[in-house]
Amino acid sequence: MRSHSSNKRGFALAMSLLAIVVIGAMVAGGYMAGVQYYRMGRNSLVEQRAMAATELGLDSAYATWNKSWNTQATGTVTTLAYSAPNGTWVDTVRITKLNQLSSLVVSEGRAGGFSTPLSARRRVAMIVVLNMPKVNQLGALTSRGTVTIGGSTAINGLDTTFSGWNCPPPGTGVAGAAVPALSNLAWGGSCAGGSCISGNPFITISAAAADTNTYFSYGSLKWAQLVAMADKSVSGTLTHVRPSNTTSAGVTTCNTADVNNWGDPNRAPTAGPCEGYFPIVYAPSDVSINGDQGQGVLLVNGNLSIQGGFVFYGQVIVRGTVKLTGTGNHIYGGVMAANVVDSTDASKLAGNSSIRYSRCAVTTVFVNSAMGTRAPQRSWVELY
Repeated sequence: MRSHSSNKRGFALAMSLLAIVVIGAMVAGGYMAGVQYYRMGRNSLVEQRAMAATELGLDSAYATWNKSWNTQATGTVTTLAYSAPNGTWVDTVRITKLNQLSSLVVSEGRAGGFSTPLSARRRVAMIVVLNMPKVNQLGALTSRGTVTIGGSTAINGLDTTFSGWNCPPPGTGVAGAAVPALSNLAWGGSCAGGSCISGNPFITISAAAADTNTYFSYGSLKWAQLVAMADKSVSGTLTHVRPSNTTSAGVTTCNTADVNNWGDPNRAPTAGPCEGYFPIVYAPSDVSINGDQGQGVLLVNGNLSIQGGFVFYGQVIVRGTVKLTGTGNHIYGGVMAANVVDSTDASKLAGNSSIRYSRCAVTTVFVNSAMGTRAPQRSWVELY
């Protein structure tokens, strides 16, 4: 009998072709997936690099806050630029002055796009406010200890303003002298009966004058933090405190490295280089000043002695006693004497010395010497 077999020629070829197609599709799909994952990783890397550049620029501007930005006019824009040494990213920071106490800092970072078409851009913003001390200035002179007043001394708590300082209209002022009890005051000479003291009122008796927090706590800042912000440290006897300049390549600038340069309180028709310099000066122990003039914040961790016609504009805070003797010594702003260093001695005002309260002087020196800090709530925002 004759048998018949099926003719299956060509089946293996078809299956091979199908397998090749399937494998090719799988390879192509795997390749495309790999390319996509590579691109996604590369894009993510560039985006993260741009974000890192943005944050670096923002933090750099914040960490190196320039006090000269504090007094810029509202709307002024300051531009800073940062870049990587290898050129992989750049960042631009714009600081816009919003008002006297706050600024908007916007940082925009870019990465990639230098040698390849791939690039990324990120932008963040932060509100920075000036961290100004909030001093409880009860009187032009506030003292926790005894104050002896003689000679032709004048203590005035009425608000004093000056030409050239852009002062607001005078306010109501403060008391002439603030002490824990009337027994803390002793007077003689032309000040008999306290006639040399004026203010609103001329004398105030307050428990706050006996509280050490009045002298060492200033809102969010404490004594130690204010000391840490000091621009220079002084000690011993200082003779001829006055502004000094330095000239280089024909350009004259304020010599802030000079320990006896405490700025220039005079406001000449042509502004001097040191008119905008308001240092925080710290004396770790007793200090004696013998002329001439300065402006800023003076912190003394001991007793302060002034003579020789010294004129100072700003805030004076002393842990010990304050002595003004001789002629021509004048302080415009506020004086606080905690008398916790040498409580056996008394603060003494003699000669024709004067202490005059000035909100303008105190505010000006605090604004100029303050550092920027992040706004307390929701200061940071990612724009894109």
